[in-house]
Amino acid sequence: MAPASTVDVLVVGGGPTGLLTALSCAKMGLKVQCLEQHDRARQGLYGRACVLFARTLELMDQLGVYQDISEIGYIMKGAYTYRDGQPVVGKGWVFVDKTLKDNTFFEYTIGIRQKYSEDVFRKYISQIDPEACQAPATLIDYKDDPSQEYPITAIVDYAGQQREVRAKILVGADGARSKVREKTGVDFPGEKTTQRWIRMDGVLKTNMPTGQTHVAAIESKTHGNILWLPVDHGRIRVGYALPKELADEFNNGLKITVDIAIREAQKAVAPFTLEYETVDWFTVYAISQRVAAQYRTNNVILAGDACHTHSSGAAQGMNTGVHDAVNLGWKLGGYLRGWYTEDVLNSYDTERRKAAQQVITIDKYMSTLITGKIPEDWKSKYPANADANDVLDDLFQANAEFTVGLGISYDINPINREINPKVLSKVQAGHRAPDIALSPPGGNFPKRLYELTPNNGKFSIVIFAGTVGSIDLPLIRRLSDYLASPQSFANRLTPEAFQFVTIIGGDAFLPFEILGVEPWGRVVYDPEGKGAEKYGIDPKKGALVALRPDSILGYATALNEFELLANYFAGIVKPALNWSAVAEKKFEQTSVMGEISVEGTPETSNSSQAKSRI
Repeated sequence: MAPASTVDVLVVGGGPTGLLTALSCAKMGLKVQCLEQHDRARQGLYGRACVLFARTLELMDQLGVYQDISEIGYIMKGAYTYRDGQPVVGKGWVFVDKTLKDNTFFEYTIGIRQKYSEDVFRKYISQIDPEACQAPATLIDYKDDPSQEYPITAIVDYAGQQREVRAKILVGADGARSKVREKTGVDFPGEKTTQRWIRMDGVLKTNMPTGQTHVAAIESKTHGNILWLPVDHGRIRVGYALPKELADEFNNGLKITVDIAIREAQKAVAPFTLEYETVDWFTVYAISQRVAAQYRTNNVILAGDACHTHSSGAAQGMNTGVHDAVNLGWKLGGYLRGWYTEDVLNSYDTERRKAAQQVITIDKYMSTLITGKIPEDWKSKYPANADANDVLDDLFQANAEFTVGLGISYDINPINREINPKVLSKVQAGHRAPDIALSPPGGNFPKRLYELTPNNGKFSIVIFAGTVGSIDLPLIRRLSDYLASPQSFANRLTPEAFQFVTIIGGDAFLPFEILGVEPWGRVVYDPEGKGAEKYGIDPKKGALVALRPDSILGYATALNEFELLANYFAGIVKPALNWSAVAEKKFEQTSVMGEISVEGTPETSNSSQAKSRI
């Protein structure tokens, strides 16, 4: 066996979840290896997931991969529903556009087959480390010894040659049949239904009026609610439920051929015509709804389909996996870099497992309705002649925000601390922070807040400093002196964990003259106060807002309550390695910092210190 190699993170599974987890950690300076058991040519044969909702696009944008995705995928705006060949207004996938309007700058969905999104992710990983992605490479076995610096010892087969890899953390993102989950002994409770669905990608001809341009739902009398989805490179994905008698005839669908799949697709979309020029890929699959009993076991963490499975009815598979990867990436990276406490890493399990359970709850009803049946425990709620398509539409509408990702939220925990509604009234901790349009100094083009707060594993301290003409200058001076002092959380705790943005209400060109001190980090203006309004912040009073790296609101306080912000971070960010009581004592002897939290400010501010640190 070849000599052992060492990495910080060993990721098993080269799909979107594994790749984005690897990318997040690599961007934070960790040594990562990502294993994919199939060679890339074989892996590329599979169509798999292909829908990216708006919140997923926001997260990808903050990681720096969105632009490539948008240039390959099909931008989907608008949707149609057809019944008996006629359009039905206001039903089906139109819920997406309604939900996105005025709530995000990404007011669309992208259709891109998984092999192309994976190519994009691998590209960005290879720019950091060309050797990080290994394929074909298969995990054979592993041991976890917490007493070691590198607790994980894994045996990996690299195209026939076995080698030992030692890692601090093993991430199992290796799909529904996860070998990592199996070897870790984590239960995967849930249900396997009798439903069989078909998904098929290809180039086709149809007389459906919107067939080449829009996503559509076709209400079939025989094959459920049909999915019609334009994706990249001129392909269309068609999805339908396989009639039970046909599934039984062909060994639960396992013996379905491409010719049979085409024939059934033609029946499903009737009265429209359907003719395939090419079929790139098709699959028949059974629907299971399961959630792993736990996502973390010592130094092994599960993500993506390895810890939750469900139908593709609401296109949640890849989107949920991306949310897992982004949620895990910054926490794992920050924990291993020594920035964050273990409580931060442990919150991955509690946050994402609850989100997966919500996906499963919705999917149990949705998958049955898409098949064309009303769930047994819902039949008492509806008339005997109720149409499953109408009930499905109600379910779509009721869960629209969660489905597109904007409504995914997390409970109060160490990284989501309850906020005084008098400070910030429109967003709660643990919820997505609104992305707002801001103006750079002298610029006649907007900058989005998310552009100013990229996901590099750092918390973003967004300082709403007040509005020009009504800014509390003595308070701003006290804040400046505090942030510059060794006593501040920004210096006392790991400084690499923070990045700053200063937002000034109104419009001006000289931030120093407005504030009387050097601003913090990037400086932008909120000309009409619309940004502050979206957060429910009094534009004259301002606020201190802490955004997590995944643009979830962590905490917020009033400008004069920076001690509360310090308390919040003290529980989740580790102390700075180079901070010392000696430095603090020396500073106290030469400044009036002891007075600034009560009254008065020194004549000469320490803002130059704050600027140099940031």
